Amino acid sequence: MTREPRPAIFGFLWPQRPDQPKDAAAVQSQWARITPRGPWRLAFLIVASLALLSLVAPSLASVIAQPSVYLLAALVVVGVPLIALMSRAWVAGTFVSDTGVKVSAIVSTQYARWDEIDAVRVEVGRTRWLGTPLRIPGSEIVIDLQGERLRTHVGTASPDLWLRPQAWDSARDRLRQWWRETRDPQDPSKS
Repeated sequence: MTREPRPAIFGFLWPQRPDQPKDAAAVQSQWARITPRGPWRLAFLIVASLALLSLVAPSLASVIAQPSVYLLAALVVVGVPLIALMSRAWVAGTFVSDTGVKVSAIVSTQYARWDEIDAVRVEVGRTRWLGTPLRIPGSEIVIDLQGERLRTHVGTASPDLWLRPQAWDSARDRLRQWWRETRDPQDPSKS
């Protein structure tokens, strides 16, 4: 008699969802992340979240212990935007579904339907290193829309894929495969 494996203790924090439909007739309606969070992104997010928590928690405790309008205003003005930015940093990434592709950055989200996309290509040049303004030589996936370009988080210098060439190859191929499989099969210009 075989027993089912027990779920992880904190498995509810990162539930395992299938990234694709179970059969050809199903529709992938949920957003699937192209690349999981890489070790560089996770290290930064964990350290930054703990630092933010160690700053906000004592400030909140001091406001509760000794109410002060100025301290409360400072906490709201500084703490709330930092918490909002940190929560957005946890969700940043490139996502796909059968309807399109979504690129979520810290302060913006861009969306494109698959039928609006002309090409999914690799651009070789100077890319942002680990999401910072510093530029290093590398490759990244760029989505060509009608008249504009959409830069994704899938790049050799991204915090999810830096120093991980197999993960880069897999993410690049996965995004291209989603684009190929979701285009309109009746449109000969997209074959």
